[in-house]
Amino acid sequence: MNYDKLVYERGEASKEAQRIEFQIQRDLTIDEFKRTCKRMAHALGYSSSLIDERFGKDVEVGDKKQLKLLFD
Repeated sequence: MNYDKLVYERGEASKEAQRIEFQIQRDLTIDEFKRTCKRMAHALGYSSSLIDERFGKDVEVGDKKQLKLLFD
């Protein structure tokens, strides 16, 4: 299967990661792509609160009984 890539390359030398690359399926929905962008932001070290502020919180989907078991 062929994948697309979402790539971040740092512009200057530092002790941080110089390159972060995600291989993503070509048929992502916009919600899946948003989730991937949020994961990239986490990988770059942005705080969860700032990411949620800028991207919004993820909407949990699935069986409400199962979600309750997971999060209670």
